[in-house]
Amino acid sequence: MKVLVIGHTYIAPINREKWKRFAYKYPDVFLKVLIPSFWPATLFNLNAGDLYKDNLDNCEFVSCKTFNCGNEVLYGYNFFCLAQLLKNFKPDLIHVEQGDNAFSYFQTILFSKIFCRRAKFIFFTWVNWKQKHSLKYKLIWKFIEKFNLKNSNAAIVGNLEAGNILKEKKFKRPIKVLLQLGVNQNYFFPAYKTNKNFDKKYIGFIGRIVREKGIFLLVDAFSKLADKYENWNLIFIGEGKDKKELVDYAFKKNLKKRIEFKNSVQHKKVASILQQIDGLILPSYDTESWKEQFGHILIEAMACKVPVIGSSAGDIPNVIGDSGLIFEQNNCDDLSEKLDCFFSSAHLREKMGKMGHERFLEKYSYEIIAKGTYDFWNSCL
Repeated sequence: MKVLVIGHTYIAPINREKWKRFAYKYPDVFLKVLIPSFWPATLFNLNAGDLYKDNLDNCEFVSCKTFNCGNEVLYGYNFFCLAQLLKNFKPDLIHVEQGDNAFSYFQTILFSKIFCRRAKFIFFTWVNWKQKHSLKYKLIWKFIEKFNLKNSNAAIVGNLEAGNILKEKKFKRPIKVLLQLGVNQNYFFPAYKTNKNFDKKYIGFIGRIVREKGIFLLVDAFSKLADKYENWNLIFIGEGKDKKELVDYAFKKNLKKRIEFKNSVQHKKVASILQQIDGLILPSYDTESWKEQFGHILIEAMACKVPVIGSSAGDIPNVIGDSGLIFEQNNCDDLSEKLDCFFSSAHLREKMGKMGHERFLEKYSYEIIAKGTYDFWNSCL
């Protein structure tokens, strides 16, 4: 089976591990993974760089120039580059991880009808909220979405709600709920803490510093317990439009010495941070235009055996399951109660860390994702 995978996600070297693990596990599949040559991200600009070092006998990473790069919906590949790839490779299956309304998916289907007409199409989407579209979208882009859905043989979704939204769009082909990315266990694994100050403990937030992530609620809940648990501290790691306001807010709460703020780090360095903190929290809340689609930092913490706390927003409860603590989103009192339990019981924290790690191995490792992907591909051919 020859499969062409298309997605900007794999411009990050750490994410290519997914397909390398897949290739080792299933040598009967020959993969080509197409990525943009350049991608401007929120925190760091990414270049494809030297792809040769990641190639295997049955897995080749290829980059092409793009236009509108940085926009997952609008971006597309150089027409000649894409056409040549399809013409020469002639894949049996094309797997595009850019959503049902992506232009890159649209152009791939069009070109495939010329150069590899027998190819079947699968797309991936995370979107778990009903988007409000402009008149321009309804007049022009809606056609692309309908075209893509009509020509798709199946879909993989990152969460249950995304699948329900596809069904509301009258998509009647097979849908598989499957995580897009696992965790690179070369970096994310349980480790002994090197911090010798064992009396000082940290619960951390790692991600975008924006209001809908529940960051101000977290400061409020922590402030209620700060005097009771003098050895516990809160740390925020990341960047975002609301960071300055959050720093000022923490200072007004007289928590300057109890809350730390650190800059964002490259993805693979997140592991060393997780391995040094005593708990991770994701306190997001739903808005009209956004929901937490998964919360990948949660499973990275689980891989490191770090106990996790999350809100009831988006897909967070499904990710954590019974291995961590869940509080009602936007409910400060409930979050304070959960933090109180967490801070007061070393036994609970140890139990949560162990259960989270077991859940990661059972549901979120690259081996599990590889098997789910392989089985679904075969069912669609």
